[in-house]
Amino acid sequence: MFNPVPKPKFGRKSPKRANKTAFSKRTRLAIIERDEGLCRQCGRQGSDIHHVKFRSQMGEGIYTNGMVVCHQCHMKIHQNKGLQEYWQGKFKELYGEDYWHEYVIGSIQRS
Repeated sequence: MFNPVPKPKFGRKSPKRANKTAFSKRTRLAIIERDEGLCRQCGRQGSDIHHVKFRSQMGEGIYTNGMVVCHQCHMKIHQNKGLQEYWQGKFKELYGEDYWHEYVIGSIQRS
């Protein structure tokens, strides 16, 4: 008779990358409150939370790496390198060199 060894039941020490890059509900609400629900690019009502340092650039889903934008401006920022660099520079001024990384910032966490 075959008796397999049960898998250990312990959690990860750090979240999976997909979980680190997603904005939690709490973080999304804090970003919306900070930006007063308005698109930082054009000033209209915002509908999206944009990763200032993109997920593909290892930007994490934290308060200091998110901003409210409308859908049109969100697309515009992703397509325009100049706008990407502008907002990354702006957030670097506001929150420091490593604004996109939660272990360095220590500000409002994803949870």
